[in-house]
Amino acid sequence: MSRMRRARPAAVLVAAAVVALGPPAASPQTVKEALEVTRRAAETQRRTIVSGSLPLTDDQAKAFWPIYDDYEKERRPIDDRANQLVADYVASYVNISDSQAKAMLEQSVRNDEERVALRRSYIARMGKVLPPRLLVRFFQIQTKIDAAIRADLAQKIPLAQ
Repeated sequence: MSRMRRARPAAVLVAAAVVALGPPAASPQTVKEALEVTRRAAETQRRTIVSGSLPLTDDQAKAFWPIYDDYEKERRPIDDRANQLVADYVASYVNISDSQAKAMLEQSVRNDEERVALRRSYIARMGKVLPPRLLVRFFQIQTKIDAAIRADLAQKIPLAQ
């Protein structure tokens, strides 16, 4: 008989996921490096938060974690492009041209669309190993972590001039 693991309150764990980026740096490379450090820390915390907030039986865990790892591998390049976009923006926001602004906005929307497409594909995959309530819970956890990170980042990104 499989035993159910006890979940920790997601709100407490999500609060721990926000990693401060510090003030924007002058060079895109420095900003990108700071974002990469934040991404690595968030990934480690994300896995801890998911494991502590998603009560899985042993059988569910055996089936879920390899799919989760695939999900994270596919999510990473989207985050990398988003990080590069932020670094490029921070380097040029004071003197950003209309064409640069438009291209950056279009890339931001593409990143969002890719995130949605990735979630849709993994809803189907994870839905084969998780019951609907746990599937919803998993994506709620992901959304809360993403929202906390984005809110923190949004406070640090200056508005276009």
